[in-house]
Amino acid sequence: MQSLTSCQCSVCHECFSQHFTIAVRDKHIRDMVCPVCAGPDINDPEQLDSYFSILDIQLRDCLEPDVYDLYHKKLTEHTLMKDPKFLWCCHCISGFIYDGNQLKVTCPSCRKSFCAQCKKPWEPQHQDVSCEQFQQWKRENDPEYQRQGLAGYLRDNGITCPHCRFQYALSKGGCMHFSCSQCRYQFCSGCNNPFHKTACKTAQCKLTGLHAHHPRDCLFYLRDWEPARLQELLQRNTVEFNMDPPNGTQTVGSAGVFVCDGENEVFPSVVFRKHYKEYLVSLINAHSLDPAPLYDAQELGVACDRYQVDRQRGENEEDNAYHARLLQKLMEVPLGEKVPRSK
Repeated sequence: MQSLTSCQCSVCHECFSQHFTIAVRDKHIRDMVCPVCAGPDINDPEQLDSYFSILDIQLRDCLEPDVYDLYHKKLTEHTLMKDPKFLWCCHCISGFIYDGNQLKVTCPSCRKSFCAQCKKPWEPQHQDVSCEQFQQWKRENDPEYQRQGLAGYLRDNGITCPHCRFQYALSKGGCMHFSCSQCRYQFCSGCNNPFHKTACKTAQCKLTGLHAHHPRDCLFYLRDWEPARLQELLQRNTVEFNMDPPNGTQTVGSAGVFVCDGENEVFPSVVFRKHYKEYLVSLINAHSLDPAPLYDAQELGVACDRYQVDRQRGENEEDNAYHARLLQKLMEVPLGEKVPRSK
């Protein structure tokens, strides 16, 4: 029998060899985990690095030479991706080390250029100005950008892995528990906080199952709100928003179906509703708006429990006074951390 030092699970030598041979040949390096308990936790970089160092010694004696060489090649690629100078091209699937200090970067594979910081395709107007200034210029001067509204949001806001910075050209709309195909990092696509398979390192956290710690204004919580409720939060804070369907669409019939004029594509309004809510939440996030003032009594109680706010009710305290006091105490707690996109 052979044991992995990370978990002490025992596997026969033949099964051990077969499992890791298949993993090396056909899977990602982060799939090279224990065949019994699937450990260790792939979201813990320190634990993972230590695990690979010890695993290397065990694999040296049980893998065929060509398989062992492939393991080292994948391990090298995995290490390169952690280099802060490593960039994924936004035009193709290539990655490379960029040692320069210019914003404009040209991919050695496809020869197309993009910004090393904001990862957007390069435009001449970005020359000698920051990413924020360039985006501000587009908002104020680019008629096409101004016309796009929600469609522009969907185009420019795909999913970027906060761990390896690989970009996915996806309009989110689905499960928010996202697993990166490049590095297997699991995170929330709304706030980029990591998902933990077991107990995490967050202070006083007692959760042991799959979970993440989202801020109050994360789409993870606000995706169940109706658009009108999200709009009310924006209106209360005088934030302008677009109320139109995506650019180039029109409503057909009473069933709420949108037709895209550009590609003659028909899709149900429920799909548009999901993306429209994401658009509204993106504005809420951009202005750090606290959704707590719109909580009903049940939502307020759940949020207080989540943030460990004392819900002890005063003697003879009326409902309105009790809820107002809880809301005030809750809003004294920060919204929560959003993990910024890596640059």
